[in-house]
Amino acid sequence: MKIQRIMLIRPGARFSRMVFSQPLGLLYLVSVLRRDFPGEFEIELVEQALDDLNLDQMRARIQRFDPDLIGFSCLSVEADEMQRVASVAKALKPECITVLGGPHATVFFDYALNDPNLDLVVLNEGEITFPELLRALREDRPLDEVAGIAFMREGRLVQTPPRDYVPELDSIPLPAWDLINFNRYAVQMSMNAYSHSPPTAVFCTSRACPYQCIYCHNIFGKKVRYRSVENVMAEIELLTKTYGVRELHIVDDIFNLDLERAKRICDEIVARGIQVKIAFPNGLRGDRMDRELIRKLKQAGCYAITYAVETASPRLQKLIKKNLNLDKVRQAIAWTYEEGMIPQAFLMLGFPGETLEEMKMTVDYTVNSKLLRAIFFTVVIYPRTGLYELARQEYPHFDFSRWNMFDMRYYSETPFYTKATGIDLFKIQRNAYRRFFFRPQTLAVFLWRFPKNLFLLRGIYWGLRAVFISLFKIEPVFRPLRKLWNRSRRLFAAN
Repeated sequence: MKIQRIMLIRPGARFSRMVFSQPLGLLYLVSVLRRDFPGEFEIELVEQALDDLNLDQMRARIQRFDPDLIGFSCLSVEADEMQRVASVAKALKPECITVLGGPHATVFFDYALNDPNLDLVVLNEGEITFPELLRALREDRPLDEVAGIAFMREGRLVQTPPRDYVPELDSIPLPAWDLINFNRYAVQMSMNAYSHSPPTAVFCTSRACPYQCIYCHNIFGKKVRYRSVENVMAEIELLTKTYGVRELHIVDDIFNLDLERAKRICDEIVARGIQVKIAFPNGLRGDRMDRELIRKLKQAGCYAITYAVETASPRLQKLIKKNLNLDKVRQAIAWTYEEGMIPQAFLMLGFPGETLEEMKMTVDYTVNSKLLRAIFFTVVIYPRTGLYELARQEYPHFDFSRWNMFDMRYYSETPFYTKATGIDLFKIQRNAYRRFFFRPQTLAVFLWRFPKNLFLLRGIYWGLRAVFISLFKIEPVFRPLRKLWNRSRRLFAAN
């Protein structure tokens, strides 16, 4: 089979409060293809949501490039749009091979392959599997010989033997950062919601997490694999010196599992005189922090640390197998505050069987801590997790057959907890935000430490919007402020 042109697509339709980060998985894939097949492929990277492309525009992009193979990488919330784009691609060119990878593919590959517009799925990490799949396709070899994939044959699902995770992360070449226009991201909402010194780059120094939290899909396995400190520093220097990146958003599952390694990275940044800002939008484990690491992070340029707390109920901590030491987390938050950074936290409201008193415990915990920013999520029940099984146990009379299992947005119209119990979880969430942010002293410190750039305009808008919705149940339209933000964003992107 002839494969010369490969289009890699991160699908997605824009929605309010959407966050953007560079597609690391696809960038690693491009770098591997360049190494293993030098000069053999024409590769085009398409970020649908970033470029705000509708289906007609995607059709035009696909028709113009005329790919032989399209590779998708998506989350479950992007799966519907992925299927629409795949349908467009197959209608244009039925012989084009369509391959799906990423988190949705790994967990829900059988559901995905019910779509006749998808030919193949790559499970788990793709840096070894995808090149091997390409060789098999080009040489017309049986796909059964390729480990770590799934496909349909004569209406039946075929899943080949699993492939081991990449054992040495240093063996993967650095991401193909030359494909990224960093200024395009600099004006979008990042995983951190704001940036200190854009342009930013999302950055990963390890893979996997050894803990057993029941809401996790376990994409990278449970054995943590680290990039060497030298390998990490090579990428930091590439990003800062070659591409002008001024801020790193580190998104490891658990960056601080190995404290000494984390400290060495900080020390190297300082020793090499690298001027960069750092944020942790993906959440650190607070009971594995010490004061020395927090100080070293500050010296290395860190200005914001997110702690994944989830719940302040000891019962729920055990039930969801998070098992945080909440007192140690509170201490880590205090140290972060004392070092002049912005301590922020992820909280989850509406676990199956959670009581109103336990939700109050979580909100009380945030209010009585040194947190300057708290993000209260309503719990999303993902299938094929322990959380889903817990929900079935707690609500045996709930009709799961009529539940849209792929309506898994953090901002869905009605949270699962509300559907199962009738309790208005959004009202509890609004009250949590009101209690946390309507404290003048905390709000003043947060604004004082908040970066003074165009992201402050957006923060003010969303803050005022939240106040009006919370107090008056109406959504305000601050047209002058929105116009100023949009004009500033366009000017920044143009430069």
